[in-house]
Amino acid sequence: MADNSNKQGRDRELVSTQEHEVAYLMRTAKVTRQKALKAIREAGPNRKKVMEYLGKK
Repeated sequence: MADNSNKQGRDRELVSTQEHEVAYLMRTAKVTRQKALKAIREAGPNRKKVMEYLGKK
């Protein structure tokens, strides 16, 4: 956690293949684990691009 809560890092813009992040992506985009992992591999680590790849806003 950052010392200053007003500063938000780039971490919110990125998504990784860690289990908790894949689970969150599966829940928010309503996709399977395989589709979530494929989207991360194909679109890269940018959360916005992954959601666009999955057809979500």
